[in-house]
Amino acid sequence: MNKKEAELLTLELKGVQPPSRKSRSLKRLRRRAAADTEMVKVNGGSSEEGNLSIKILVPEGYHFSKEATSKFSVEVEPENAALVDPLEGNLTPDGSAVLHFRRSSPSASMGRINCKVYYCKEDEVCLYQSLTFEVPFQDVTPGSTPAEITLPYVVKPKNSPDSLQLPVTH
Repeated sequence: MNKKEAELLTLELKGVQPPSRKSRSLKRLRRRAAADTEMVKVNGGSSEEGNLSIKILVPEGYHFSKEATSKFSVEVEPENAALVDPLEGNLTPDGSAVLHFRRSSPSASMGRINCKVYYCKEDEVCLYQSLTFEVPFQDVTPGSTPAEITLPYVVKPKNSPDSLQLPVTH
């Protein structure tokens, strides 16, 4: 500490195992949705493959935050019942994303798409909405055409009951 130049030293620990890498599968559906998470159920149908199109809209006078990017992540149960690409990513600046799914099991399964939506009122406050689309898939119908499933949602800002709304006078 009394030297003029800072020095970085590494401490060697003998007999100590390095931290193990956590498997992504442990992150699965064990997480419980937060109390303020909005749940939206959309029928996944019985197609073997298709696209899931997320379409989130914000009210007039609001826009998606440019600083905090809105994101999504996908979970499937049972874990290997379907392959979804991409498994996580960012929503476009207009609140959309397209995910391709291919069922690897003909049995019924559940897909969940967790979204974190950051949006702002013009020149005012920015808000956050946690949202989960639940997409139950039925047993696969062999030879079915690829599905085009839209996951729509309109974000509604919550007005707190104790906030005072004053009329704007000109």
